[in-house]
Amino acid sequence: MSKKAFRFNKTLLCVLILAAALLLAGCGGSDTSVRAKADETVETALFDFTCDKPRVLDGYSTITTPEGEKLVIFMLTVTNTSDETYDIFKDDFQIQWGKDNFGVALEAVDDVMMPDATTLKPGESYSGWMLVNLPQDTNEFVVAYQEMLEDGSDGDAYFVDLSL
Repeated sequence: MSKKAFRFNKTLLCVLILAAALLLAGCGGSDTSVRAKADETVETALFDFTCDKPRVLDGYSTITTPEGEKLVIFMLTVTNTSDETYDIFKDDFQIQWGKDNFGVALEAVDDVMMPDATTLKPGESYSGWMLVNLPQDTNEFVVAYQEMLEDGSDGDAYFVDLSL
């Protein structure tokens, strides 16, 4: 399997797992969900995160935008508020638009985009660009994060409503 195919399959698996977790959120575990808007800080059990106001780009580095889509960028800032060191994964922040459409941000092509994973010590913050290709007619989307508890059950769900 090629490296590109492996990364695609890994990303697809992460998206499917996150989608299943989000769908099961109403079937047990916590029933709490939190909604926020651009530039509002969302407080989870282990970290805080903020998404700034998104905007459309004509292009970015080597990233190509498929016909009928537009390239959208926003900054994601994550701060570890716990007493432990944790890995933060870009694909844990799912992008949702329309009724049943979802995906994850594009893979980083430079060191200012959010990497696949980053390790944060207590009190540390990291900010990185999140880029996503969305359909041309999409002007609103959501960044979703689902907490997973130590026992494997769902914790709270967090949704940041963003609009262009």
